[in-house]
Amino acid sequence: MPAYQEPIWTRNFIAAAFVNLFIFLSFQMIFPTLPLYVKSLGGSDAVIGLVMGIFTVATLVSRPTAGILLDRIGKKKVLLCGLAVFTVMVCLYGLVNSIALIILVRLGHGLGWGLAGTSTATIAAEIIPKSRFAEGMGWFSLANGLSMAFAPALGIYLGGLCGLRNVFFIAAAIAFVSFCVGLFIKCRHRKGAQLSKRLKIEIYEKSVIPAAVLMFCLSFSFGSIISFLPLYAYSQGIEKIGVFFSVYAAVILITRPAVGKIVDRFGFDVTIIPGFLLVLAATLILSEASVLKEFLLVAVVYGIGFGALQTTIQTMAVRDVPHYRLGAANATLFTGLDLGTGIGVVVLGIVAEHLGYRNMYLFTLIPIVFSILFYLFYARRHHRPLPRLV
Repeated sequence: MPAYQEPIWTRNFIAAAFVNLFIFLSFQMIFPTLPLYVKSLGGSDAVIGLVMGIFTVATLVSRPTAGILLDRIGKKKVLLCGLAVFTVMVCLYGLVNSIALIILVRLGHGLGWGLAGTSTATIAAEIIPKSRFAEGMGWFSLANGLSMAFAPALGIYLGGLCGLRNVFFIAAAIAFVSFCVGLFIKCRHRKGAQLSKRLKIEIYEKSVIPAAVLMFCLSFSFGSIISFLPLYAYSQGIEKIGVFFSVYAAVILITRPAVGKIVDRFGFDVTIIPGFLLVLAATLILSEASVLKEFLLVAVVYGIGFGALQTTIQTMAVRDVPHYRLGAANATLFTGLDLGTGIGVVVLGIVAEHLGYRNMYLFTLIPIVFSILFYLFYARRHHRPLPRLV
């Protein structure tokens, strides 16, 4: 071991990590409450799916655009621009009262999310010392898991406490905090024709596509849980469904650190395959759930499976990627996540509209089964076994 280790927790890294945390908190607070708000305005399940899924269109456009702008005008400018757009759009959710306007706001929200999210990942990749890169990215990405664990439950709780419109204003305030913290980040802006010429091939990383496919399947399932579970629970006469997200949060926090150690020691197989099987089992239970205890059982089983899969797939995506390709690797992985969530809620909204929530959840078994087969017969062959720790 070297006598001196370069520090990870610099002022720049702490600022970037908090920006990442606050923007994810704001985003995940809205995810379960926006469908309820659209429903209150008279929107059908198919319309809810459209509103949630249209976000992906703007995000998929803004991610490669962010890559170009990061090189041309600088990382901090793109970050602050993205955070500003993100904050304004979140606030507008609470000010508009028609579904058509919400769709327009949703497009702007996706634009801000793509710009801000790509910028923070790129800035973090530049800040973290190469000698401790994996460790630093692990800490940085912890915000994603924490926000997914706590923010949906917080959004549901606040929606019942002070109204759905006020949830958007609170989420906008959190996003504004991320903008203020972003002002303190210092970035190096590298200019040069050679970098610009390489930009086209650096947007996406081909080696990450198998992991992105797995993330697509996982987020397809996750989108249905977050978007439609409150509506499904209310249709079963269960009002205090916010406790589902609290239990899920606790399970995620326990699962993620343990999974990292297991993956380092035993490889991907021991978490990928059981993880998808647990998600499959949780979905089957959810399709038949009718009382709160059954929903909470789903929270535990799904939380273990999702926590294991998210950590493992992220490790799979970036483990073998060179430092200078990490931004492209993350962009590729996040594209899988965006597509899975966006397409999932649109398709599942249509299914729920015509076949009901129970059959909608059964429908999500298709990508889960596919992901198991895809990993066994394709993805695992494209990743070398992890070295065993002794």
